[in-house]
Amino acid sequence: MAEKVLTISIRRYLSAQPVTKRSRKAVKYIRERIAHYTKTALDNVKISMELNSKIVKHYSKRMTPIKMSIDVEKGVALARLFEDPNAAEKAKRNEAQFMKKFGKVMKKAPAPAATAHAPKTPKT
Repeated sequence: MAEKVLTISIRRYLSAQPVTKRSRKAVKYIRERIAHYTKTALDNVKISMELNSKIVKHYSKRMTPIKMSIDVEKGVALARLFEDPNAAEKAKRNEAQFMKKFGKVMKKAPAPAATAHAPKTPKT
């Protein structure tokens, strides 16, 4: 079982496609790229349900690069979203850096008071 990490940029391809057909065309394009990269037949490329729903909801609209891991076993390539094992640690580090830089500024700003104003009546 060989596992590879692959990043596919779909911006150049999808920008030329009609908006209504982008999700279908994105999935087809990704399957073609995986088949080309793993040197398997197009019929032997399987896309996980999680990756498919993420493509339809997110990537077909924003057209950002898709990072996925591919498992090749017995000539069948299974593609799923790449999950970085250090992602939680990176998020904590980024949050700590943000709070160190902007935390004091955010705490000093007072919250605006909610006051009810009477509606103005026109003068006659």
